[in-house]
Amino acid sequence: MYYKFSGFTQRLAAATSAAAYSPQKSDGLPVHLKLGYPDRLLYRTTMALTIGGTIYCLVALFIASQPKKQK
Repeated sequence: MYYKFSGFTQRLAAATSAAAYSPQKSDGLPVHLKLGYPDRLLYRTTMALTIGGTIYCLVALFIASQPKKQK
């Protein structure tokens, strides 16, 4: 009997020999998007936070580089 690790349930599940020895399907998707909608949501959230953080840092650098006005 063959087993493979289920990434969804986090347990071992019965499998065929082909599935046990080659768990990744060759469907052209990157490994970080294999589980479908949850992976896409996490990926897009991470990208949005990364881009937002970069923009925030650039704005903060721009504001910090401006001299303070003398009264």
